[in-house]
Amino acid sequence: MEFGWIVPVIICVLVYAGVCWAIKKHNFHPEIFAFMGPCLMIRTSRTGIFDILARFRRTFLVYGTLGVVVVAVCGILMTAMIILTAYLTMLIQPDPSPIIQPQNLLLIPGVNDFVPSTFAVWFALVFAVIIHEFGHGLLSRVENIRVKYTGILALVIPIGAFVEPDEEEIEKSPLATKLRMFAAGITNNMVVGAVCIVILSLLLGMVVPGTAPFVQGIYENYPADLAGMQPGTVILAIDGIPVANTTDVSAILAGTTPDQMVQVLGEYKGDQQMYDITLTSVPAEIGNATSGFMGVVYGQPQAIVDTLHAWTHPATPGEALVSALNFLVLPFSSITGSSSFAMLVTDTPDPAYLSAPFEGFWEVVHVLYWCAWVNILLGTFNALPLGPLDGGQMLREGVKSFLAKRGKEQYALPLCSMITNLLIVVIIIPIIMPYFFR
Repeated sequence: MEFGWIVPVIICVLVYAGVCWAIKKHNFHPEIFAFMGPCLMIRTSRTGIFDILARFRRTFLVYGTLGVVVVAVCGILMTAMIILTAYLTMLIQPDPSPIIQPQNLLLIPGVNDFVPSTFAVWFALVFAVIIHEFGHGLLSRVENIRVKYTGILALVIPIGAFVEPDEEEIEKSPLATKLRMFAAGITNNMVVGAVCIVILSLLLGMVVPGTAPFVQGIYENYPADLAGMQPGTVILAIDGIPVANTTDVSAILAGTTPDQMVQVLGEYKGDQQMYDITLTSVPAEIGNATSGFMGVVYGQPQAIVDTLHAWTHPATPGEALVSALNFLVLPFSSITGSSSFAMLVTDTPDPAYLSAPFEGFWEVVHVLYWCAWVNILLGTFNALPLGPLDGGQMLREGVKSFLAKRGKEQYALPLCSMITNLLIVVIIIPIIMPYFFR
């Protein structure tokens, strides 16, 4: 087992701990540095950007009110989905899922098996947290609540951003103000996620399918495999005859016989290579042709483009639901190799297969996809009525207001705590119960 990464991680942790110890011991610039548990808060009291945007108060009040509705709907749907998942787990008693592993419950690139450590993912995570906290800060100022600090939260490395409104002013605010302020971060995440999806859809509509004979798969132990050809190879010529598409390849092979050797010029990841391939007979399950057979499966780029268009331009509510589900599960299916659309997550397809309209196109697609995915995931998760989350704080304030009018405010916190604990149990059931069914 490789442990080469442990030493640099330990060094970084020790350096971080030493810096934090020095800051605490010498009370170094307390107006800039503070602590939230083990996390270092690097903050500033310069929050003028919120005051500038707060001038559009009426617009943001409408935005905040709509956000409360969106968060309430998301919270209800997410809670119902979690309860249904727990119920189905108990009913079906499935085997443990490789997806639901402890490390895969954390949205940490490189630690989660399905979240790669790429620039696009890290950018999306930081961007989503900044957008989330910015929403809280903006609605606080719109509601005339003072924002004391804003800044970066670090735990060895920067892990997010924060906004620190005045707690006393929040406590004195009416219920509608509190709900709008708590919902603003989630609303921002959902809106940004939706905007990224729209831009992504427009960009994917610019992709042009390639026409070159692109090898998508190779039959094991057949001639192409034995000659060392790899999936992803573009065939350029056969026996010195240039080929521009699969029709050209078929026409040449139609004049060959089994056991005949052909020289295939291919290009794999930019490098050209000549393959000496001794053809074999066409397998009976494929056809009854008497010509030679290389043992390759050609990609269908037009089919990929058509499917991408269907995903991004659903014609009915049912198709929209399927598109949404495909969008959410794509990281899992792409990493495990069960999807042909890894180009949206991490892959950069060969230009001979899918032609991009400009340089850096697929890098932009990766950033947009992960920004959409992370923002929507962060938003919907925060909408859950769990104590420390925004949805939980909205539930707490709503229950407090409801019970206060009836003289029973003292029951609000115990009731919300009970809901949080029950929901945590329901969340844990699909994770741990499959191990008891084995």
